Amino acid sequence: MLSNIPNATIKRLALYRRCFVELDEMGVKRIQSSELSQKIGIDSATIRRDFSYLGELGRQGYGYEVRIVLEAFNNLLKTEDVQSCVLIGVGNLGRALLKYFSSDKFKKRVFRTPVNLVAGFDTDESLVGQCIGDLPLYHLDSLKDYIEEHKVTYVILTVPPTVAQAVATSLEGLGIKGILNLSSTVINVSEEITVHEVDLNMELETLFFYVFQKEQAGR
Repeated sequence: MLSNIPNATIKRLALYRRCFVELDEMGVKRIQSSELSQKIGIDSATIRRDFSYLGELGRQGYGYEVRIVLEAFNNLLKTEDVQSCVLIGVGNLGRALLKYFSSDKFKKRVFRTPVNLVAGFDTDESLVGQCIGDLPLYHLDSLKDYIEEHKVTYVILTVPPTVAQAVATSLEGLGIKGILNLSSTVINVSEEITVHEVDLNMELETLFFYVFQKEQAGR
């Protein structure tokens, strides 16, 4: 079903799902597209068009039932089939992510991500055998065996830019489906692996341009 959804819509699906998770946690039963638009900053027409790819989720004048929309997302993402994920690079950013994913706040969510972070890897010998939250840390040398044993299919990459490509290349042929690349450099892998690049420096710079544009328009 995802193959029929435009890329622009796919990029918004995570935002929609997170919003509906929060609505469910607050006890909200139903929401109008106009209310949803105000909450997430996307116009109502775009929301209705995006949701049309998920089936008949709402009725005009009635809105969307939160639980029904969440079930549609769960069916789309097959959330009952949780995929294992590891993080490579336990520096400041890696530590922060491991702490978040092992936190009680994250674990208590009723509708969590279908990808489950299970361990962290680094080349720092002093980290081996430690845990961040309840997530164990291993040496990078044991990554291949761990991936094969635990059927890991996703990787979060938080290594320095200078080694990101080498680490990414080492993941080839291990059954990895996707890499979330936070290493602030572009990596190249085979078509079998999907890479989502997130550069926090570029995101901050993009924010700067948005603010600058807004200020210029107001003059």
